[in-house]
Amino acid sequence: MPLATSDNAPPTTTAYVLESIREGILNGQYPLGSRFDQKAIAENLGVSLVPVREALRILEGEGFVTINPRRGAYVTGISANELEELYLIRAELEELATRRAVPNLEQKSLVKLAGIIEQMEEATGTQEYAQLMALNQAFHFTIYDASKSVLLLEMITSLWNRSSLYRRVFTYLPERAMQALEEHKEIYTACRNKDGEAAGQAVRHNIQQTVRALLDEFQKDKNTLMEPDAHEGQALDKAYHGLLK
Repeated sequence: MPLATSDNAPPTTTAYVLESIREGILNGQYPLGSRFDQKAIAENLGVSLVPVREALRILEGEGFVTINPRRGAYVTGISANELEELYLIRAELEELATRRAVPNLEQKSLVKLAGIIEQMEEATGTQEYAQLMALNQAFHFTIYDASKSVLLLEMITSLWNRSSLYRRVFTYLPERAMQALEEHKEIYTACRNKDGEAAGQAVRHNIQQTVRALLDEFQKDKNTLMEPDAHEGQALDKAYHGLLK
């Protein structure tokens, strides 16, 4: 959906184009490594080339797009090195945000978390994995928002945006979904008990388990997702075994 500048204001043209292209990348409309036809995008969205170029520059900063001055703009490929780095940083920042948030969680937030858990149980049972991704984000940011740490939230949000491409590529991990549900219940229980340390550790564990599952899938599909060289393969193995320590 297009992004609005406020609750009542309409989205700017650039924000509208930005969200449209980002969603296109995440849902596979623009495959990994493919070149953007900027003129076609402008025509399809009914805008000029200017907001398209602005949106692509923003997406380059988010890591979704690679711009070559001579060749044009492309959907960024994925790599094991970046996957590892993203989740290692996320684990540190999100554990910190959780520890800061738990003492501030109000009853209405706990009720919201419990409701999300119920929805996650239902979505897990019906294998609605795309819905689970949305519920997962809602769950975590309900907690992180209570940290009242603006800069920390900005950094976490940026990392979530950047890592979303990896989660979308490996959406269908049924064996992981049930495990993740139990991990979220553990996080919720710690939050309800006002145990910030336990909640932070549970969040870290959840992130570590997620990246392990993603690396497993990356290992299986790396030949179809990208063309890794020998160094990339070594980096993947090193990253994977490092996370298992």
